[in-house]
Amino acid sequence: MWQEFKDFILRGNVLDLAVAVVIGAAFGKIIDALVENIIMPSIALMFGNTDFASDWAYMGITYGVFIQAVIDFLIIAAAIFIFIKVINKLTRERFAAEETEDEQLVLLREIRDALVRDDENERQK
Repeated sequence: MWQEFKDFILRGNVLDLAVAVVIGAAFGKIIDALVENIIMPSIALMFGNTDFASDWAYMGITYGVFIQAVIDFLIIAAAIFIFIKVINKLTRERFAAEETEDEQLVLLREIRDALVRDDENERQK
């Protein structure tokens, strides 16, 4: 049972997921700081206040909390989108340089090309 547990923990997917959770939590703090200290004060300059939770309510329904959650989500989603786009751009060149054709794929292409040539030669006869 211990060996199965070690195999499970050391499997690549689990380690990748653990790293993603830790980085995601750290990135979440960065986004929270961005929203609370830069974006929402900028919105406050336009609308006069950033306290959606208490100011935006109607008969006890605090729809401002929902609006704040939607704004936070959109900012986080946009930040992650831009972050992933930058990472993909930086790593695309590295992966393109590392790509080499599989030997079996090369052999299969050669066989295909030979069969096409043979078929063309048969048609010409």
